[in-house]
Amino acid sequence: MSVLDKILEIYKKYYICSHCLGRMFALLGTNTTNFERGGSLLLSLLIDNHANYLSHDKKLESNAIDNLRILAECANFIPAQKVLENEGIEYKKFSNEKVCHLCRDIFNNLEKYVKRAKELIEDIKFNNFLVGTTPDSQIINNEDIFKAELNLLNSESFKSHFNRVIGKMLTNELNKSANFENPEIVFVYKINYNEFSVELKIKSIFIAGKYNKFIRGIPQTKWICKKCLGIGCELCNYTGKKYETSIQELISPEFVKESMASDTKFHGAGREDIDVRMLGSGRPFILELKNPKIRSLNLDKIQELTNKIQTEKVRINDLRYSDKEEVIQIKSKAENTRKLYKVLVVSEKDLELTEFNNIVIVLKNRLENQKISQRTPVRVSHRRADLIREKNIFNIKEKYIEPKLFEFVIETQGGTYIKELISGDNGRTTPSFSEIFGLPLICKELDVINIEK
Repeated sequence: MSVLDKILEIYKKYYICSHCLGRMFALLGTNTTNFERGGSLLLSLLIDNHANYLSHDKKLESNAIDNLRILAECANFIPAQKVLENEGIEYKKFSNEKVCHLCRDIFNNLEKYVKRAKELIEDIKFNNFLVGTTPDSQIINNEDIFKAELNLLNSESFKSHFNRVIGKMLTNELNKSANFENPEIVFVYKINYNEFSVELKIKSIFIAGKYNKFIRGIPQTKWICKKCLGIGCELCNYTGKKYETSIQELISPEFVKESMASDTKFHGAGREDIDVRMLGSGRPFILELKNPKIRSLNLDKIQELTNKIQTEKVRINDLRYSDKEEVIQIKSKAENTRKLYKVLVVSEKDLELTEFNNIVIVLKNRLENQKISQRTPVRVSHRRADLIREKNIFNIKEKYIEPKLFEFVIETQGGTYIKELISGDNGRTTPSFSEIFGLPLICKELDVINIEK
């Protein structure tokens, strides 16, 4: 059966619009739209049958009249109606407009879909976009039955056609280009035959940098109160948080203000404990700005204002644009870094300087450029898998302060639990400082003083 015969078969049973007719044969012919293809197919069918009618062949003439009437009546094709009128041939006229069996005239009323999208982005600055669609199951099922019944094998889906035609219309209306790989904005249409909605998905902005933490007692990210789950209760003094503030909360305000983001998410290259300072050149981080209305930010201004406001608490530096891929990288590479810690250690009993120095010799022999085994510490076992991890200890420098107070600078592999390296954590870390010293030691103060890639 030829394509023209197939079109007649379609219209003998159903009425479909030019958009849907064209997409039923979308894989045949290129460099045109489905709407133009549909119109061209109807016009070709009209010309072919009008020629047969004018051929003076009685058999061809009779068949041509039947086909022209199908075009005029069933396809509601106005040029066919005009031909029949000019030739003095009667056909049935319908007072009501026909409704497309496949799209229910969605493709003949696309302006409202564009208008709704434009309303959503009035205050948003962006460079490119993409259109996505979730058609209702009724639309999909109806179309699948139609294609199977008529054996249509060269068609395009409702979803693909809608995405493309709306995308082209938005490109013209917004003067923005479509981006299929990495769009800044995605319009997601949810459509059924009677109504539709549009959800706007705005790509996050990722800003990389380094931070210093100069005070103890604040976590890296916001901790929600476990009892009220952020609602606010007596336990959290109705703040909804376990701790008053965090690195994330201290550095985020200027980013949010500048970008008009709805929220932030903090991604750190590892994290220090709440009571640990982050000194030196700082710890790498990436701040994710969610649903930003403005994408071009003055990072120098944000850095300057943040550091001025938080001068005694935190500092940020080396700000630059980043992406989601780097978030994955900094998390996966955190344990492959080298970190330098300064530890203030308290001993249970007095040690003379000579005794201390002698033990340190043993300590270095057993630990420097060696691996230790660390089972997940008791203090974090409630939130981390109970595993045994091997970590490298690279270098140790010591300082005797008082008989019960010592300072160590320790270079280790990222992810080493320093407090447990000192205390031994009841044998869960071995060998440990306490084990080698032969007496209980505890970490009184801990600072990260450098992080190397």
